[in-house]
Amino acid sequence: MQADIYEKELETRRKIRVILGLLENMSSKVFFPKAGIIELASVLKRSGMPRENVLEVAESLNNTFIVVDENMIFDKALEIALATAPSGFDTYFIALALLTNSLLITDDKGMADQARRLKLNVVFVREATTEEIQAKLLG
Repeated sequence: MQADIYEKELETRRKIRVILGLLENMSSKVFFPKAGIIELASVLKRSGMPRENVLEVAESLNNTFIVVDENMIFDKALEIALATAPSGFDTYFIALALLTNSLLITDDKGMADQARRLKLNVVFVREATTEEIQAKLLG
């Protein structure tokens, strides 16, 4: 059982590397909600990452992606929250994808399900094959 979980995690990490490589080669715009930086920082800190490393990751996000301030997506996020009630942080990612007409790439099943209900174009990394990911990104 542990070996299966470990192998699935390795496969997900491989897919993420493929995604990042494709995005880099395509010179794509990648949007990230500012509130998502807080979510990621909390997750990393809870997982035991030292404060300095968490801050480095947060700075890297600011330098790598187009970080969109909360006030730019608040109204759409509130609309989504009232319509489908996803988690608060998921709502910001979904709202940003809707506002920018972007492909939503996530490894969060709940977020993927909520986004699909809103007819968003979604890649749920854990379930998608590498070929499906490439088709979505390149298509």
